Amino acid sequence: MATNIANIAGSVKLNSCDIRDCSAVADSAIIATMDVIDADWIKSRLSGRHGEQARLAEHMGIDQDKLSKILKGVRRVQSAEVPKVISFFEGADQLPEAMELTDAVASSNGSSLVPVYDVAASAGNGANVDDYEAIAYSLAFPPDYLRRITKARPDCLAIISVKGDSMEPTLKDDDVVMLDRSKTSLSYDGLFVLRFGEALHVKRVTRAAKPGFVTIISDNRGAYPMQEWPEEQVAVIGKVIWVGGKV
Repeated sequence: MATNIANIAGSVKLNSCDIRDCSAVADSAIIATMDVIDADWIKSRLSGRHGEQARLAEHMGIDQDKLSKILKGVRRVQSAEVPKVISFFEGADQLPEAMELTDAVASSNGSSLVPVYDVAASAGNGANVDDYEAIAYSLAFPPDYLRRITKARPDCLAIISVKGDSMEPTLKDDDVVMLDRSKTSLSYDGLFVLRFGEALHVKRVTRAAKPGFVTIISDNRGAYPMQEWPEEQVAVIGKVIWVGGKV
């Protein structure tokens, strides 16, 4: 499976930018949004009414086969799907209140909120994404922890999902990554979210032997060969500085 990232550069209006040591606030935010909303959580709320699972799949924006895999524990609920699952069972009118509560808790604990965008970064051949992608919710991180992993301001950070296998073993399907959107130069090697070929990707980048070109590398090199692209055709959305996933 390929790994793609939704159109942050085109659709989403992002502001421009000039695990164990996380606090309980960050841990609770991640657990509440990523781990609690799982197969057991969903099945405990299904009423068994005819067509309910089909309506849930449609509400989540996925097909029924993917929902079936979630209910069997084969597929994890993606970060972008969490608010949709909550709103289906608890009502969309309750979701803003939950988000406000998260903000208030983070503020009272001195935490920094990092927005989680309703997008999925693809590690593979890329895919076109035309839908508008918005902030789904935010995760709270202790400022000291963020300062240890980046010098960027919190408003220059973003979290998105990863889909696909081309960056394994570094990134796995359904992992989440934090981007430093102030890092947009191709002058340095690293792991970046990129836009090229009319699609968004998460790939490793290094300088190419040919002047004016960059080498795009997938860590799963046996299945995804290296590519060389002209620099002017590659836009950097941000550098990957943090990875989160299930154990």
